Parts: sequence; structure tokens; C-alpha cells
Amino acid sequence: MNRRSISIAFVTLLLASCPLTLAAQDPPAKPLAPANYEVHEWGTFTSMVGINGIALEGLHHEEEALPAFVHDLLKIDEFERGDGKMPASRVTQKMETPVIYFHSQEPLHVQVSVWFRQGLMTQFYPLPDSVSPVLQDARQQRVDMSKVDGSSLAWDIDLIPHGAPPPDLPKVDANQPWSFARQVDAAYVRTRCNNSPARPETEQYLFYRGLGRWQPPVTLQAQAGGKASLDNGMKAAIPFVAMLELGARGGRFVIGQPLASGARQQFDLGPVAWNSDRERVARELGAHVLQALTAQGLFVDEARAMVATWSRSWFHKDGARVIYLLPRQQIDEVLPLYLEPKPKALVRVLVGRLEFITGETQARVEQALRDRAGQDQGLRAAAEATLAELDRFLEPHLRNVVAHGADPSVRAAATAMLASTAR
Repeated sequence: MNRRSISIAFVTLLLASCPLTLAAQDPPAKPLAPANYEVHEWGTFTSMVGINGIALEGLHHEEEALPAFVHDLLKIDEFERGDGKMPASRVTQKMETPVIYFHSQEPLHVQVSVWFRQGLMTQFYPLPDSVSPVLQDARQQRVDMSKVDGSSLAWDIDLIPHGAPPPDLPKVDANQPWSFARQVDAAYVRTRCNNSPARPETEQYLFYRGLGRWQPPVTLQAQAGGKASLDNGMKAAIPFVAMLELGARGGRFVIGQPLASGARQQFDLGPVAWNSDRERVARELGAHVLQALTAQGLFVDEARAMVATWSRSWFHKDGARVIYLLPRQQIDEVLPLYLEPKPKALVRVLVGRLEFITGETQARVEQALRDRAGQDQGLRAAAEATLAELDRFLEPHLRNVVAHGADPSVRAAATAMLASTAR
């Protein structure tokens, strides 16, 4: 596979765990005959566009912390603990929580390789046998994602048919999203770590996530009054799409129609009444999403696990967003996945989460920046609260104001805050 060299050095690897191969492996020349098992995967891609519909940078901030046992690209050397936060720049896409389930009634040895085009896989569990690239200087300087062509992970695992949890399964709290993803009747996976002093690791799925600049060819343009248009520039149809808005008045949403390649769909939330019962909004929209996920081939328990994992973020966080399913062709292009032996069935369902900024939201952020710089203590405190509510999307909002704000003083305030917030 042709890759441009990445302008960061490799690091000494993993002194007491699985040996890691620095170079990405090429896919097998001849796939083996299908074996008697199935593989199902789900995950999300999150991006954000400004008032002009152009993708915004600053998507590297985390929303929910992962369990401490999850491996990080900056900590694969056992003695390098750090804070595990990837200092990156020019990030316009966050690949979040892809998990791969294996369904087998018999023990089986499987080799798994996955590539992320125009992206860097930064966190994963269990520990892969190979990781490429591995970064040395990321703590001293930001990784410029525009210079990263891709990354890869490879696992050598044994499948253990579903039953009583293995004793070495890591403990997690029941209300953590990591635990939600385990509520599936799937085989356990255990890494082999051959010829290594490492202890094999066990989980109910393979997990990975990362940062990137890849953008699906989907264009969203927001208009006043709760209207927006969505253009599908992908080569295949989008099978499911919904638009929703959450704010002080509650939530509202509309379910769209499947969107053919090259087609445009108009959304209008204006006539949709706000529902102050946000839990009800989440349940109703979650039911639509669950039905769409199962229609794409996920088992019901897998679809429920995905909705439970992401409900807090998709259906409860303030903001305007489009939730849609990526066509399978697009998934395979950006995340090529290879399995040996080949499974008898492979289901891959990834949800695109496209956040967008409305004119009303931009005005609210600009006013908060004005009040934050004022003398009134009450207004300043309210402004800080407004900006804090933007959470991990604060940086993209500030970048939007810098690029499109009409008031020079507000643009300057956003620039100053961006300098102290972005990293």
C-alpha cells in the first residue's frame, strides 16, 4: 500500500507486552475460504461544519473518558504514562468507538487487520500485535493530521464462545458506555501474544478509535428557521438520515428519507414542536435509529448496545446535528478490514454524526464572548457557563466565529480564547 512518509519519528516499543510491528502489513494476496463464524461491527464518525457548511477543525477533544486499561498510542511504551491525550492539529473528523463482534459457536483462531485512511488510530483494546505508525514526538509537538495518510492495527486473537465471563475480563462500572457495548451475545476475544512476556488480554470485542481529516462527501447547508439541506456526494445511497436539535426548549427531530447518490434532501424543523421531555425525545429517536441499524444487518442486541452507548451524546447534548448511516461501500473505502479466515458473513454499520452551527447558535456564542469580556460579573458568569456547555465542540465554535463573525472585537476575543483552549 502506497503511503507518504509521516514527518514524525518512531518510538521504542512495548517492553513488556505484545511485540509491535512498525510497518503496516499488506492484506493477504489470496483470502482463505470462509469459516463458520460471523463478524459484526458498529461505530461512529463525528464532524462539524460552520455557518458556511465547511468542515471545522478542532475535533480532537474527548467527550467521555475511556477505562484506564484502554491502550493509547502515546502510552504503548510501558514506562511512558503521560496523560494519554493526543496533541493534534487540523483534525476535522473523530472516529469514535468502532467495536468488532465475533459470533462463533466453536473456538477459533482469527487474524484481524484494519486501516484508517487519512486518519490516525489513537486508542485501542485489546493491545494489537502491530501498530503503525507509532509516534515519538507527539508530546513535544502537535501531530499535523494533514500530513498523515493513514494508520493500521492488526490483532492475532482466539475466539472463546459466549458463556460465563472469563476471569481476566477487565472490570468496568455498569453505567459506563464500555459496559453497554458488552451487552451482546458474542464470543470473547483473547490476544495470543506469542513469544512475548505479556499477559494475554480478553474482551468481548475489538475496540479502536482515532482522529483524522477524511470527510465523507456529504454537504450540509443550514438556513434560518430550522431549515437545512443535505447533499449526498457518495457513490451509494444513504439508507437512513435524521435531523435533530436540542436546546433550552427541549428537543425536536425529523426523520428523512433514504438519500440517493447525487441527491439533495431538504429538512425543516420549523413546524416541529419542541418537546421539553428530552428523555422522551431520546427514546423516540433512539427507536428509529435502532430499527435502521437492524435493517443494515446488526443483531438487535448489538443495535441496542450502540444506541445505549451513544444516546447520551446523540440525543441529549445541546446542538443541531444530522445522524445518518454511511453506505457500506464508503465504510470499506475509509476503513478497509481484513480477516483470516474469512467469515461467512461480515456486517459493518457506521453512523455519521454531522454537527452544524445555525445562525441562532453563532449569535448566542458571539454574545457570550462579548459578555465574557464585560464588567458585569453576572453576565460574565453566564457567558462562561454558555461557552462551557459547548463542551468538546467549543474549539470548532470559536473557529467559526473567527472565520465568520461580523464584529472585529468578538473575532479577537474568539481568537484569544482559542489560543488558550486549543492544543
